[in-house]
Amino acid sequence: MDQLIDGARARHVRLILLWFGTWKNGAGHYVPLWIKRNPQTYPRLENADHLPLDGMSPFGEQTLTRDKAAFKALMTHLQEHDAERHTVIMVQVENEPGLLGTVRDHTVTADRAFNAPVPTDVLNATGQPRHGNWSEVFGSQAAEIFSAWAVSHYINQVAEAGRAVYPLPLYVNAWLHYRGLKDPGTDFPSGGATYNMLHVWKSQSPAISIIGTDSYTNNLEQFHEGVLPYQREDNAPWLSESGITVPNARWTYDLMARGGIGASVFGVDDPDHDDAISAHGLDNTLLAPLIPTLVTAASNNTVAALLEERGRPSPTHIFGSWIVRAAFGASWGLPDPAEAPSDGQEIGRALVARLDATHFLVAGTGARINFLSRNHDGGIHEVVRVEEGTYDAQGAWHVVRIWNGDETDYGMSLPEKAGAALRVEVLDIAPSFPRHTMIP
Repeated sequence: MDQLIDGARARHVRLILLWFGTWKNGAGHYVPLWIKRNPQTYPRLENADHLPLDGMSPFGEQTLTRDKAAFKALMTHLQEHDAERHTVIMVQVENEPGLLGTVRDHTVTADRAFNAPVPTDVLNATGQPRHGNWSEVFGSQAAEIFSAWAVSHYINQVAEAGRAVYPLPLYVNAWLHYRGLKDPGTDFPSGGATYNMLHVWKSQSPAISIIGTDSYTNNLEQFHEGVLPYQREDNAPWLSESGITVPNARWTYDLMARGGIGASVFGVDDPDHDDAISAHGLDNTLLAPLIPTLVTAASNNTVAALLEERGRPSPTHIFGSWIVRAAFGASWGLPDPAEAPSDGQEIGRALVARLDATHFLVAGTGARINFLSRNHDGGIHEVVRVEEGTYDAQGAWHVVRIWNGDETDYGMSLPEKAGAALRVEVLDIAPSFPRHTMIP
């Protein structure tokens, strides 16, 4: 821990830590060997045939006691070594928790709880008016909802033990229920923080600040299917994991436009993905100075992400009297393509934020941005100045250069290898009709 904190401080960055205790990817891969060797004290997860699985029972009281103690020790150490500096700003509790190999735990203790009355707070959270055991109340969904209750209740106790000594924000990441995945316990961990179990999780884990999303897809529609259900008033958008690919660089833009708190890429230290690492590094360098401005714009709902999706129409966004359009695969001197190229990787990505009535911030790479007036009234509606630059630490805009006519005649082309941040000024002058003198 100290090595991580010292390294972060030397590089002037903050840390979010990932805690692996009882769960790692729906299994027990990080459970200590001395616990695994003693199933009488620390019971294993069991399937319907009462066979032990690779995972711990969420009803193991001694397992929970050990996990709470270990997490509390971690948070105590952070409080003692980092409470003044706040190098560590958030901690993940467990990793993609849930049950694999069974929809619910079938240990003796679990069976007893499953046949007992459903707790009142779960009935309230799920809007169930009737009382009874889990099967009587929830029918065919009983096993999955029971598992969500058991896992979230367990993790909340671990989180509470840590927050009692050092109340940092804590989050849980979800192995998503999307992309055609259907069967809990087989296609994804049963009882995890999937979109259809959020009501249970939110009611049972108040010590968890955020449910994060782990999305491994290069497809925009699939990405939205997975992460959009987590954007709620009680849950900030947070992409806790995504694959290390070039197309996935677009997801950072999407999250920022929707007021998300961030996006984390898995495997940035993998040398086999140099192109992807470069793409994500480019975005970090480009967007970091713009974040205060973009956060404000997102909170005012005046920022949009325009993302390339293979073979899909050029995306647009309306800002009052202006339509902003992003085109991909565009050539100088030619009109915007109607849609993105159907071959190659989807790399084009841009953020457009309205700063005031006449100024916009544009940032991104691999896209041509055009401003189109919605007013066809004979007035003057045009882009009059494009400045390339960035913001300093005090939030002041600094101009590197002014783009000339050849660079703006066919829209503003954001270069693929370097990207650009632009401050765009538009002119809106209503038509002025001449006065006519009436001759009697």
